[in-house]
Amino acid sequence: MGHDISCIIWLDANVNTNERRNAEQKLASIVKHFEKFQDKEQCQKYIEERLGKDRLIIIVSGRLGKEIVPSVHNLQQVISIYVYCMDKKSNEQWACSFTKVKAVVVQLDELISRITTDHNIQKTMEEPLSSDFVTTHADAGKLNNIIDDEVLKLAKNEIIRTLDLEEHEIKDEIISDLLENGRQSLSKYKEEFAPKVYRTAMNENDGPLMESLTKYFEQQWKIKYGSSNQWFILFLEEYKDVVNYDPVLKRTAEYGNKYMKDCPILSIVLQLLFEGIDNKFFDETNVFNDLWCAITDNGLKSIENFSDNKKRSVLLQALREYYRPKLFELLEKSKIPDEDNLYELTLENIAKYGWLQGLREVEERIRVKHFKILLENIPVSGDTSGKQVQLKVEAPTSVNEQTCMFGKDTQISWKFSGIGKLRVTWFLNDQLLPTDNRLQVTETDDGTSILTIRQVELGDQGVYITRVTNAFGEAEAQTTLKIDCIKPVINADLNSALEVTKGEIMALKIVASGTPKPDIVWMKDDNELTPNDRIQVATPNGNDDKYTMAILNAQPGDQGKYSAKISNVGGSLQSNQCKVTVSSASTMTGAGITEANKATHDSQVQNDRAAAAASAVNTGFFSTIKKVRR
Repeated sequence: MGHDISCIIWLDANVNTNERRNAEQKLASIVKHFEKFQDKEQCQKYIEERLGKDRLIIIVSGRLGKEIVPSVHNLQQVISIYVYCMDKKSNEQWACSFTKVKAVVVQLDELISRITTDHNIQKTMEEPLSSDFVTTHADAGKLNNIIDDEVLKLAKNEIIRTLDLEEHEIKDEIISDLLENGRQSLSKYKEEFAPKVYRTAMNENDGPLMESLTKYFEQQWKIKYGSSNQWFILFLEEYKDVVNYDPVLKRTAEYGNKYMKDCPILSIVLQLLFEGIDNKFFDETNVFNDLWCAITDNGLKSIENFSDNKKRSVLLQALREYYRPKLFELLEKSKIPDEDNLYELTLENIAKYGWLQGLREVEERIRVKHFKILLENIPVSGDTSGKQVQLKVEAPTSVNEQTCMFGKDTQISWKFSGIGKLRVTWFLNDQLLPTDNRLQVTETDDGTSILTIRQVELGDQGVYITRVTNAFGEAEAQTTLKIDCIKPVINADLNSALEVTKGEIMALKIVASGTPKPDIVWMKDDNELTPNDRIQVATPNGNDDKYTMAILNAQPGDQGKYSAKISNVGGSLQSNQCKVTVSSASTMTGAGITEANKATHDSQVQNDRAAAAASAVNTGFFSTIKKVRR
């Protein structure tokens, strides 16, 4: 029977007779038997009654496919499913979870082409290779799998010519090592070559040796690993033009099977799907090993943020190839029979959810004592169980708010988890955050990034984005920082009245506090005063809260009602009004001043002036006066 298709089943409640007949005619070369259904239940019954050795292809509409595919997908007789619909995008969302769904198409010609192409590839893969086409390479027991003989001969001849090995006594050993372990293995044979030949071979990344090795390994991917996995060959063809295809192939040519682990298909798929897996990634200690353990322990769920459905489907296929031999051997050793397609169902669950959760999904179908044996022998690495490959914010939510008092220190921190080196970048209001002595970022070994802001300023308020990347994507966390302020408070207000002698200094003082330190606007008769050489103001320094305004050489025109407006971002308030009068030196209060009294009064005025001047100097007024320019 081999690759023969037993039947194509077409399920569509509104099947177009002309389309169906057209499809039958064009697919007649690969199948003679068509079955048409409009009822899901009848179709499912027909499929389930087919023998396991039958090979069925199912064409199904989007709506009915969503209903029937989960029920028949794991049946052995179903080999391929094609969704023929009008809404490709929405149907791809559910179809990507089922590996036997080969395509979601909207055109009849495309449907026929995909079925024919897939069938021919499968036919080629299942036909035995002729003895003239393949060979077995057994040097040192390394290359013992079937590969393309012509490509192998070409690679060997090119390597012999490039390295001048025609007459070399250990040329077979050198070539065998190169084809197993890549160009780096040549370093073991440095003394076997002329210096110029060795330097050229090791330094030219696009030279003849690397070209021969890349051709060989590319063909090996297709024949050795893809011979029984048509999806893998199709995947390689599709990714051949992707930006990281050549780097992955060259990495393999450089290191051979070093990074293939125990499942080359899975390793190749991982390297091609994730463009971030570059050579630097492999240089990081144990990173690739951590990645491998996390994915093979936890299955597809370890990259749950992988939004590309097509990539998820390919990775699910690769994981099935990894788990299949290990799982089936484990089930057999645990004496668990393959009843009602149990092995395939278990394989599907483990590929999706990893060993532990995947087995729990089928626990009800296995005898208790056998299930215990199964759990005791699953190959799980304890340090990666449940660990995510892609980045994750380790918090209930990735968005929060926090506040800080103006002028104080504060910290914003987020913890991330993921495989490999985490690269963190901070942004403020969508702009890259510059760091300095006041703004500092530190990282801890557990994946926490901490931004420390010293002496918070009003400009520090805004939305902070913490963006972290690794080889598999990126994650973000957001903190909105709000700055708290203390509204201004007047602790010592203006007096209600002040008498100043003409020609002297008129000084007004207010003590006010607030965070940030308030600004002050002095006013006379409700008009804002403009500081100049004669009108001077002093503002607080350090912990000082005193605000002073002085008018030098007071004149009668300076008389009036003085006040101040004090404000910061937290609020504002008005001071008391102080009524200022300017009197001449000869003016005295009261009547009937005697000459003696006048002399006494003049003496007192002189003493008061001297005291005021001394006080101004002692309080540092003149040293702190600022001329405010507008």
